[in-house]
Amino acid sequence: MEILRVPPYADIPVTYTIPASVVDEDVTVLITDMADLSVSTLEFEELSTGDTITINLPGRYDSEYRVEIKILDDIVFDDSYETTRPYVNPSTKGNTASEISAYADSEGIARAIIDSIVGEGFYYKKKVLNFTGTGSDYLPIWDDVKKVLSVYENNKLVTDREYEVTSDKTAIVEKSTDNINRAESAPLVLPAASSDSLDPQFVYRGFGKTWDYRITVEYGYSSVPSDIVKATEMLVHDIDCGKLDYYKRFISSYNTDQYRIQFDKGLFEGTGNILVDKILSKYTKSIKKLGVL
Repeated sequence: MEILRVPPYADIPVTYTIPASVVDEDVTVLITDMADLSVSTLEFEELSTGDTITINLPGRYDSEYRVEIKILDDIVFDDSYETTRPYVNPSTKGNTASEISAYADSEGIARAIIDSIVGEGFYYKKKVLNFTGTGSDYLPIWDDVKKVLSVYENNKLVTDREYEVTSDKTAIVEKSTDNINRAESAPLVLPAASSDSLDPQFVYRGFGKTWDYRITVEYGYSSVPSDIVKATEMLVHDIDCGKLDYYKRFISSYNTDQYRIQFDKGLFEGTGNILVDKILSKYTKSIKKLGVL
């Protein structure tokens, strides 16, 4: 089930009514954030048939949450909720509930069309990144990371250091208020023979070489770009006015005998609105994921 999250992005309440044949039983609710698989637990005591419980889902991120409800160790409810920020807030486009609902339906279609062109969409999400340290002070990133939430080093939460994204948004580094000359590569450590007075020492610097790092970050768009808002409004208008029968614009050949029609390959590209396509062109990426050929 998709739930639209709109400003001020407060927690989103979801209600559940206790089913029949339940008398004074304890109820356990498990909420799994599918972004990082973290689980939060809610406990409700002595509930009976007809009682209603309210489950608050975080409204800060575009994410998916699995909600499981247990009574006497039996799972009586198991469903997923997607909290999604619309590109255009439907409540600003209608005065009645029916008008808002109709616009929300069209906005969802328009958003899906845009997302088919720009794969990542224009959302704000939480994500887990896994790295192997190189021994330098920089941990290169590909995603549009806005904030570092937590860092696990060799499966242990780092609490004595803080991390941030560099100003050019290409790497994660350790925060520092002092003057610092960061190492861009691992230090050269020459092998040393054993000694009776000094054991060989490992030189640690930044993100330890071959060490495992699991980093939870916020990434994406903290707000929807204004041109994407306009593009969505244009697509919604096309949908509502029946203008997306754009296949008619791509007929390259037409024969009247038995109606032999040939379509240009452009039929299968774009949104059907050339102005929207021009807006989206600056957000499309030729390389989806960094790799080595």
